[in-house]
Amino acid sequence: MDFDVVVIGGGIAGLVAANRAAELGQRVAVLEKSPEQQYICNSRYTYGTFHINFTSPMADEAELLRKVEDVTEGYARKDLARAVTRDGRRLMQWLRGEGIELIDLGQYHTHVLSPVQRSGAGLKWNGFAGDVALKRLEANLGKRQGRILRGTRARAFKLGPAGIEIEADHAGGAQKFSARAVVIADGGFQANRDMVREHISPAPDKLVQRHGGTATGDGLRMAQALGAAVTSEMGNFYGHLHAREAIGNAKLWPRPQADDLAAAGIVIDAAGKRVADEGYGGIYLSNAIARLPDPLGTTIVFDQAIWEGPPGRGHVQPPNPLVEQAGGTLHRADTLAALAETIGLPPQRLSEVVGEYNKAIDEGSLQKLTPPRRSDRAKAWPIRTAPFYAMPISAAITNTMGGIVVDGQARVLDTAGKPIPGLFAAGSTVGGLDGGSHAGYFGGLIKATIGLLAAETIAGKS
Repeated sequence: MDFDVVVIGGGIAGLVAANRAAELGQRVAVLEKSPEQQYICNSRYTYGTFHINFTSPMADEAELLRKVEDVTEGYARKDLARAVTRDGRRLMQWLRGEGIELIDLGQYHTHVLSPVQRSGAGLKWNGFAGDVALKRLEANLGKRQGRILRGTRARAFKLGPAGIEIEADHAGGAQKFSARAVVIADGGFQANRDMVREHISPAPDKLVQRHGGTATGDGLRMAQALGAAVTSEMGNFYGHLHAREAIGNAKLWPRPQADDLAAAGIVIDAAGKRVADEGYGGIYLSNAIARLPDPLGTTIVFDQAIWEGPPGRGHVQPPNPLVEQAGGTLHRADTLAALAETIGLPPQRLSEVVGEYNKAIDEGSLQKLTPPRRSDRAKAWPIRTAPFYAMPISAAITNTMGGIVVDGQARVLDTAGKPIPGLFAAGSTVGGLDGGSHAGYFGGLIKATIGLLAAETIAGKS
């Protein structure tokens, strides 16, 4: 059980790291805690788009860096952002060399795992996108004499004279491994309700679990035990808005989302107050709602023009008509007063908040609202055209943004900013890319680039 490289987690970042290390002559093992052949993880469920802040990874590196700076408001770690924006395009080339098909669907979807599944509501993953990519990468690893050890859960690390010793559970018993280097790629902590409660939401059970359910923060915990630093912001996550019934109805996630509706209209709480700046979009709104005492107490209010326009129908899997088809609630009324009664608000209260919002649009004074509303990222649509709509919503968490601090070579850093010998991390367990005060989203799958960099650093090829 001695290896050059042990990778913790068999998602796309882990398998990229494992294959690239094996390609460079390293003896590699992947410890995957699930015993299933098609073990579930976020990479298995992925929609399949590689992007950097909703921009093609093939765009100019300087442009990508500017976009990262903008969306994270300067939060992203500079060396790590430079590394991913520089080498993201190389990851695309490397994946194609591994026999993974990437197709261009236009806009920022220039590199999408194939075959795609983008029709209807609910989750369809078997034989699509991430599932196919993981199978291919696993087969390639086997050809390179690497191993995936299913049903093996790492429990603790210990620094040894020749590298890192790993204590693990395997087949109901204890197992020890040793490696010159370890790459943590187990995907964050979104499936750990206690950690989510500590860092993200007072009511994790009232969030839609929009993920594989397997990322429980093991890697983060083990890294911290060796002195690893974690990001200063642990409370942000990547997620979306869905019909409230998604909390118990799997047909309503991961599609359709209600993000575009929320960004076009207004989001109110049970008292009729707007909860946050809708102009920052669904990811930020999901975070703001998750922090409320009752994350299931919010509603999007909009009108017929929004429902029948691009916010309602513009997505390839649009809320109109998929929300109702999949069992989500949508209230309609010919007047705002009648709509207010259906959602338990005083008629005057809803008319006032909508009136203030419409007036701010007319006068160009959205920034004077409470809370202010920006309109440079998402157009603020007036709410005037009957019938009027109210959609009760829930916030859904896909993966955490906070995590282990690594440098531009994927080396895990300690609390003094120095690399911990032999310890690396990749994928969504890494912090320092997404974040900022408005939960700026760097991108998910593109973080597999860090796995490529980890392998090359270990093999002395960086």
